[in-house]
Amino acid sequence: MQQTAVTAHRTEPLSLLGPAEPSLLERLVPNATAWQKSAAVVLGIVLVSLFAQARFFIPDNPVPITLQGFGILMLGGVLGWRLGVTSAVGYYLVGMAGFPVFAKGGEGWDYVIHGATGGYLLGFILAAGVVGYLSQRGWNRGRSLWPMMLGSLLIYAPALVWLSVFDFGWPAEGKLLSQALYPFLPGDILKLMAAAAVTGGLWRYADSKR
Repeated sequence: MQQTAVTAHRTEPLSLLGPAEPSLLERLVPNATAWQKSAAVVLGIVLVSLFAQARFFIPDNPVPITLQGFGILMLGGVLGWRLGVTSAVGYYLVGMAGFPVFAKGGEGWDYVIHGATGGYLLGFILAAGVVGYLSQRGWNRGRSLWPMMLGSLLIYAPALVWLSVFDFGWPAEGKLLSQALYPFLPGDILKLMAAAAVTGGLWRYADSKR
């Protein structure tokens, strides 16, 4: 009997993901109405738009360093994957519609499709979804750093493909990583650490209210 129990225990599958749980927003506002959730989505769009205007440029680099990444990680970490993706897509569409919400007040179809930053903008949507999903599967509170790190890296996946496929005259041939990835990593590390610290603190606050 004891041997059977041990064998059964050893054959249980190991999983890094826990069961689905409410988002941080739902923990903070347990009875949030559809209107309140919609307002949170809109607020997320506004905040990311404002973060996009806090920027500076590396010499000879057309892609600015902004606080957008911090805002996008927060969308996933606070709103969860569904509302986080909704807010990130909303930000993308608002800019496509002609509102100056991108860095440098950029907007419109040409800015997105014919610009070097188009892939990064798509990466925002991917990052918000992954961060939100993992946050709702147990990777929150003291483990918030890991989804933030993964989400930050995933911003670059479509960005690097975008820059490889289309010719914007930048980055120079053979310098894709040295110009489009490496210069941004130090700032992104600080942003993901800040996002993890803020969401971790909000989780502790939400837990204290229960």
